[in-house]
Amino acid sequence: MMDRESFQKKILSIDSEDRFNELALQLFHEQALQNQVYREYLQLIHFDPSVVLHYKDIPCLPVSFFKTQEVSTVPLTSYQYAANAVTFKSSGTTQDVRSIHRVYDIRWYEKVTAEGFRLFFGDIRDYVIMACLPSYYDNKESSLLYMVNHFIKASEHGLSGYYDFSTEEWKSVLETCKAEGKKPWIIGVTYALLDWAEGNEKITLDDSAIVLETGGMKGRRKELVRSELHERLKKGLNVPKIYSEYGMCEMLSQAYCFEKEQFETVPWLRFGLRELNDPFSSLQEGSGVIRVFDLANMDSCGFLETQDIGQRDASGKLKILGRIDNSDIRGCNLLYQN
Repeated sequence: MMDRESFQKKILSIDSEDRFNELALQLFHEQALQNQVYREYLQLIHFDPSVVLHYKDIPCLPVSFFKTQEVSTVPLTSYQYAANAVTFKSSGTTQDVRSIHRVYDIRWYEKVTAEGFRLFFGDIRDYVIMACLPSYYDNKESSLLYMVNHFIKASEHGLSGYYDFSTEEWKSVLETCKAEGKKPWIIGVTYALLDWAEGNEKITLDDSAIVLETGGMKGRRKELVRSELHERLKKGLNVPKIYSEYGMCEMLSQAYCFEKEQFETVPWLRFGLRELNDPFSSLQEGSGVIRVFDLANMDSCGFLETQDIGQRDASGKLKILGRIDNSDIRGCNLLYQN
């Protein structure tokens, strides 16, 4: 069994595709042996782990398994004695079967998300975190809510917190940011940001503000393609660009979208695609079902097939196009045109 601390340091120091591939193969062979659900899945599809030479050829476990199985590389009995173990659950109604993702040491998730923030946005202490996530407040086991709570604490600013954008409390926060030279980092579910943008006529955000949407309309409004959504938000909030975040309960890492609707990943995360009608195919370019190779998932499964459709270009950047038909809508950034 691999040494946890040593492997985590290696993950966070990945600086090349070759290094990613090396660590991905190491994690794959560990999980193919130690993760009972993943091991049995490989056996059922008659896959021999010894033949894999590149991470792109690693079979990906459908995320639906997290709804019915305990997907864990760590022995389940170990969680009983783990001081920092946390269980994340996906969003959903009371009728839904929710995904369960056990995290053996929550400090690892905190480190991964914080480093991802640093890589994309810089020092978090330069920001005041303003969050509006009403669809998540009732799900205390949401990984997104945990991440935002961690960011609020890490910012070390008394005004970082949760806000209701239907009130005007945000105005004084933005004024304080400007006076103190702080940058607002505003994260919200899509419909809340759109309500804010369209319900206020005099919003003028500083150019340093980051506005990040992180989810669909949750049944509150008609779904929009991302390009139209971002144009509405830019116009209503008077900002030059809107950011997006891609993540899910079953993965510990995030990807962020900055421009041209293309998502960029942290160094320890890669996207893959497979053809819609062939679960064992692989696509380098074009449109297909999104696969994620998330090395931060060292205690569950790092190789997952999502229920999302994406389009990737020659540079490897990915657009999120929507959901596979008949799959449940949940807390990822899933915008499609009806």
